[in-house]
Amino acid sequence: MKRFSLIAIIILAANMAASAQGVADALRYSEQFYVGSARTMAMGNAFTALGGDLGAMSINPASTAVYNCCEFAITGGFSTDKNAASFETTEDTYTQNAKRRLFNIPNISMVMSLPTGRDAGLVNYTLGFGFNKIASFNNRVSYSGYDSGSSLLGNIADNLETVNESFLKDKDAFELGYCTPQEILAYDTFLVNPYNGSPDEEADSYIGATENQWGDHLGVNSILDKSYDRIRRGGIYDMAFNFGLNFNDRLYLGINANINMVDFEDDWAYYEDGGVAGNYFDSGFKSMSYNYLQQTSGVGANVQVGAIWVPFKFLRLGATYTTPTIYDLTDTWRETMVSSFDGTTTCRSAESQSPVFSYEYRVHAPSRYSLGAALVFGHSGLISFDYETVDYSATKMSDYNHNYNTFKEANKELSTCYGRSNIFRMGAELNIFNDFAIRGGYTSYLYEHPLYRYVSFGIGKRISETSSIDLTYRARLTDTYSMLPYDDYAFNEAVGEYSCLAPMATISNTASDLMLTYRVKF
Repeated sequence: MKRFSLIAIIILAANMAASAQGVADALRYSEQFYVGSARTMAMGNAFTALGGDLGAMSINPASTAVYNCCEFAITGGFSTDKNAASFETTEDTYTQNAKRRLFNIPNISMVMSLPTGRDAGLVNYTLGFGFNKIASFNNRVSYSGYDSGSSLLGNIADNLETVNESFLKDKDAFELGYCTPQEILAYDTFLVNPYNGSPDEEADSYIGATENQWGDHLGVNSILDKSYDRIRRGGIYDMAFNFGLNFNDRLYLGINANINMVDFEDDWAYYEDGGVAGNYFDSGFKSMSYNYLQQTSGVGANVQVGAIWVPFKFLRLGATYTTPTIYDLTDTWRETMVSSFDGTTTCRSAESQSPVFSYEYRVHAPSRYSLGAALVFGHSGLISFDYETVDYSATKMSDYNHNYNTFKEANKELSTCYGRSNIFRMGAELNIFNDFAIRGGYTSYLYEHPLYRYVSFGIGKRISETSSIDLTYRARLTDTYSMLPYDDYAFNEAVGEYSCLAPMATISNTASDLMLTYRVKF
């Protein structure tokens, strides 16, 4: 039960048999985590009802309509992602830390305010442009340790049960699709081989190079040194073309035509070394490595409308609606397998690489709604609250010709296993002096449990009548999940359990941002 009672169990991106275009991809491009400017980040991005900051353009398009001047702003700084891994094996529990830090510019925006010359009605309208990061994939996970309970090669051999060897030998094996690229690579590098040694075995059964035979039983005969390293890069960037209207300085309306640009890279490697305590493998196995590299690029588009209403000077109310986003995406990926043997066998070492695969498809990300309210205490400060909701069960995938049946199983899983996410944001600002302010904020993305929670604080300083700077530190609180480097295998029907259990890694993830915004009015 322990293996199924943890917060989450994630079988590496594509179950170590890399298969792109799955549920994980659809959710990755449907989620949004606003960055904004240093000021909006410091206040938890609770700006649906506030506006008046270029970092809020992607939160509420009516934000720009609040302006009565022209402004340019740029935000830059460092983002850090940390993962602490606890790798539980048959031998021990091993801990390892991994970290990625990068400099990025998550927001560049400007707005032009154009007065109508009227004292009532439409008194002002604005044209804005914003380039804002709405999701980051920056992440690194690493773990390693000794284990003797199972192996990746045993898992591959078990998956190949009853697969005819002719499919693996075929010169067009990668294109035929009868076997996964990982299975073909393992066969090409002698890491799995046909096994006919037991009368209880099927004629087309296979044995992994890390497995030995004891009577009718196959199993790992020695301690394996296992290691896994995964680096993800990239993000989603929103390019917003904005138009805002100001009615009587009481009602502000805005609309964005958004183009979302996707840039994603997933690079991970798995390694097993059999020379830990001498060589006890009949195959002469020494080591193997497997690498999977995927790159995704594409664009999506949506329309976002918003409003801010000021019924009283101390109260502001806001609301937004974002249409579904349709992404046109292209995945390219390649897999590589390398083997090494001790030299006493006919196969000493080999390397095999799959072709570069490419596939075009569409992700239909769901619509989003938000409501906001803010209390303004004159020039002393303010507090603000936001609520945003999105229903991930409405996420769909299709091929490039809008054929949903291509992803029938993935769409079924999305509609039945996922639901509504509720996002709460709150922030506060206190003006200590006329030219100095302190800020704080909290954000929680609720989906069954607080998957992502952010706390933030910052300061703002006016440099001159036309320019100012904001500095913010934001931290994502610890989120814990679990993952297996490959599936459990060798199912025992008599007891209803798997005989060979993959070692489990428990990952504790935290992240932080240190951002500085410079803004100038003109």
